[in-house]
Formats: sequence, C-alpha cells, structure tokens
Amino acid sequence: MRLPAPVLLLLIVAAFCVLVGLGVWQVQRNEWKQDLVARSDERTDAAPMLVTSVEGGEAADAEAMDFRRVILEGEWAAGDVMFVTNRIRHSTRGEEIVAPLRPAGGGPAVLVNLGWIPLGARDDVVPGLLDAPAVVEGLARDPGERSARTIPDGAWTGLSPASMGEALGYPVADWFVFAGPEREGQGALGDALPIQGWQRFTNTTPHIEYALTWFGLALALVAVAVVRLMVEPRRRARDSTPATGAEDDGGGDG
Repeated sequence: MRLPAPVLLLLIVAAFCVLVGLGVWQVQRNEWKQDLVARSDERTDAAPMLVTSVEGGEAADAEAMDFRRVILEGEWAAGDVMFVTNRIRHSTRGEEIVAPLRPAGGGPAVLVNLGWIPLGARDDVVPGLLDAPAVVEGLARDPGERSARTIPDGAWTGLSPASMGEALGYPVADWFVFAGPEREGQGALGDALPIQGWQRFTNTTPHIEYALTWFGLALALVAVAVVRLMVEPRRRARDSTPATGAEDDGGGDG
C-alpha cells in the first residue's frame, strides 16, 4: 500500500530533521573534544607540580589535578600493593601494579600506577620495586565516578581510588598517578619491567566522518523524496494521457 503523498512528505521531513540533527551533534561533539584536547595539553605542558600533601588546595581537587604532571614525595605503603588485571599489550595479557604513596606532608595517600607487567612476572618485578625512595614523577588523572571490584585471585578489574580506598581502610586521594615519562605508544615487550609511562589525551573518535555520513544520508533522502513526490507523479500523469489520434479528414464515400 502506497502512503498518501502528504503523509509520506511528513515522514520524510521528520527523517531529514533527525539526520541533519545527528550530523550537527557530531560536529558539536568534535568541537567539544578538540577543546578538551587543547585544555588537557595546556595543563600537561605546564611545569610539574610538586605534591607533598593532599590536604586542601589544588591537590585536593581531582578535577583540577586531571592531566597535570606531578612530582610526589613521601613513603610507600609497600604492604598494600594491588594489581589491575586483564591489561593487554601487544596481544599479551598482563596486569598493572598499583601502590599507595603516603605524601611526606600528610593527608590521604595517592594511588600510583607503577606500570605494566605480563602475567606471571610478579615475583620477578615486585620484590625490591618499592625499596627506592618514594619520589614519583608522572601524570595525574581524575577517574571520575569509576568503580572497580576484586576477582577471586585478589586482582582488581580497574583502577578506582574510591573502591580501592574503601578496601585499604584509610583515606585515599580522589585522583591517581601514572608513573613514568610521556610515551607515544605502549612500549615494547622487550622494555624493562614494569613498563611505565603515559600518553596525552587525543581525540580518536572520527566525529567529522560521522557527521558527513549523516549529512550524506540526509541528501540521499532528499533525492529519494524528489523522485517519489515529483518525478514519479509526472511520469505517471504523462503515461496515463491517451495518445491523440489522427484527425478525421472529413472525406466521404463519394
């Protein structure tokens, strides 16, 4: 059953508005992401912030600390080392070492991601890792509302200061630190363990490509509408018009 032309036109207009709206939304998302990249780069490019206490000030605000390079000084809570499981690098399963650092000036401890190791490497890497003085340079991150839980072997499903702090039983800062230098990639499997470092925030979502797709679908819909509502009716009208026969010349039988 063919829909009446007014109903079909209404549906096409509604679909066109939706497609254009989705395209505009992707453009806006791209602008928001680019602004976020610029703001995170501005923080990351600033001089490292020395943190000796997390009591009050900027160091107590996770959002303000996000993407800031920091230098932490204090002492390790070596007996409270934790592991974040199911971390894949170069098709190799591994885990990340997380240790609380108690700042020299007091206040909540700060969770430090000390890097990645392949599964089975704990006994080779962890002993002696926290014997050095607790001076860590790295990148602070705000995990937001992220939560995590432990699995049967005691490892964690993610790095969550809120969840881990509750399990530790003492105050933990709302932000954490990726220890090590800036990296362009994840590092090679042959690098010294644990593989440390962090990467800048980048926009990996192709919002502009998505926007062009939605706009393209909207234009295709317009083309279909023109054919369905204008070209076809004219063709049907032309085809239904009877051909004009030859006029009677008025001749008789004689």
